[in-house]
Amino acid sequence: MSTGRNESIEERLDRNWADLMQELRVMQTGAQILTAFLITLPFQARFSELDAFQRDFYLALLVFSVLLSALILTPVAVHRYLFGQRVKVTTVHQGHRIVKLALLGVGLLISACVVFIVQFLLGWIWAAGIGVVVVGLVVFLLLLLPRIIKPMSSVAPQDDDKLGP
Repeated sequence: MSTGRNESIEERLDRNWADLMQELRVMQTGAQILTAFLITLPFQARFSELDAFQRDFYLALLVFSVLLSALILTPVAVHRYLFGQRVKVTTVHQGHRIVKLALLGVGLLISACVVFIVQFLLGWIWAAGIGVVVVGLVVFLLLLLPRIIKPMSSVAPQDDDKLGP
């Protein structure tokens, strides 16, 4: 399959790895901010108002968030371990698989956090309704939309096809 680029296999792998790392940087920032929020939550005044189920839900969110942060760092650990062993294909392939799993995890985490907060503020009926909407939108944006977008050619657009407003 031609990419329209004049690059060697090694150059393509390097570019793909750099793209994966940039995607991970974006996810990592969001996951870290959410994890920080969850870590500080017990120190807020109203945390003591949570019932036993809400505290368990919170604990599950916290553990999931920390594990997701570790998952997002995993490609870096794989790269460090395999560095210099001339197995860039393996590194890029495993990184790609981990990024897809991490993307699913981020979608699940942000949806669950919305449900947690809405449940605390408005109750389970509102949390269920808003949760369904949020999960639906997250599934659409992270799973379906990327599959329905029509790829554009990487050649420069003609004058009448210029991108922009």
